[in-house]
Amino acid sequence: MAILFPLALLLILAIVQAGMLWHAHNVLAESAQAGVNAGRVLYATPADAHAAASSFLNRAGRNVITAPAVRVNRGAERVLVTVTGTAPRVLPLPGVTLRLTAGAAAPVERWTSDAGGAP
Repeated sequence: MAILFPLALLLILAIVQAGMLWHAHNVLAESAQAGVNAGRVLYATPADAHAAASSFLNRAGRNVITAPAVRVNRGAERVLVTVTGTAPRVLPLPGVTLRLTAGAAAPVERWTSDAGGAP
């Protein structure tokens, strides 16, 4: 019985840690998507995408993500937003850093004619 309790406790903590990792990754993914949605608009700039992703992280990931970083790559046809951050640890594993990355990409909106070419 003395051996089962620590194992059960370790199992419970591992399940909680997995849930926290899942939640942190979802926050990062939604932050990247918010950045892409702001950056794909016709006259948007990379700064617009960065601001939207950072704003979402500040609102939704304040206690979930530490050391967040947002990278935006906006070309003529595609915008890519990559968000990284560190998830909190429940299990006391020394030297283990739970660094997560999520990204989103979409085509940039642009005007086209009915024939499908440039106006």
